[in-house]
Amino acid sequence: MSVDRFLAHLADHRPRFECEPAGPTQDTRIEVKLSHLLRPSADGSALTELRSLLSVPSPDVEALYGEHDGMDLYVQGGTVGLALYPISTWRAATDSFRQGVESSGRVTDELYPFEREGIVVGEPPQSGNVLMLYQGRMHYSDHDGGDDTPIAENFGAFLGRLALDPAKFLYDLGCHARYSDGQSDRQWIPLRYLHD
Repeated sequence: MSVDRFLAHLADHRPRFECEPAGPTQDTRIEVKLSHLLRPSADGSALTELRSLLSVPSPDVEALYGEHDGMDLYVQGGTVGLALYPISTWRAATDSFRQGVESSGRVTDELYPFEREGIVVGEPPQSGNVLMLYQGRMHYSDHDGGDDTPIAENFGAFLGRLALDPAKFLYDLGCHARYSDGQSDRQWIPLRYLHD
């Protein structure tokens, strides 16, 4: 998917999730209104840093960050479905990830190559997991286990998969985002993405 098409997705009119309650299956459904927090474009020095951090050139990463230096996606109040970090935080996020792995008892030899050498570019907040770019591919490091299969063969494919079915994409990452009906403490899980 082109970056322009992904940005068009982010401009969908009245974006929302149809959600079901967490827990036992029920027929109850609600619609949750969504927004996106899109940061201003990266400046020239940030884009230079981006190029230095990536192991292979990625025109789609550069094009997206040339428009927005990070973003919080599928937001309702304090709930963020997916965060793509500003370039200035990638190095610190990567260092923090590796320190966390070490403190959990895993040794470097147990890490997948993408976990040892990739760069952290985002996360599903509240998950303890991270999105990583490694050799041009998007990977997902899941602290509960997982494998080294990329979630997308390149950044454009990652954007395409996300835009095609955001609810399924978030579910596939572990269903960490829980939305609210605004009236109770019940948690709601996205089933389907809607827009006008």
